[in-house]
Amino acid sequence: MRDLTGGAGRSFESGIAGTTAVPGVWVAGNATDPTAQVGASAAAGALAGAHINADLATADTETALTAARHDSALT
Repeated sequence: MRDLTGGAGRSFESGIAGTTAVPGVWVAGNATDPTAQVGASAAAGALAGAHINADLATADTETALTAARHDSALT
């Protein structure tokens, strides 16, 4: 969490596309910038969603490759 300037509250600290210091935890939209208007919040959410989808697809691919390697080692 981080304090907003002028005592305007707090928001989640995040990196590119809503990444956080906690693996697997993402934030987007007004959670990262409470002063953002609807368009900017929606765009941030869409960008974070695209990155989350890519991470999940990568994890699924790595899991499938590991299983395939394990299966081929048994034969």
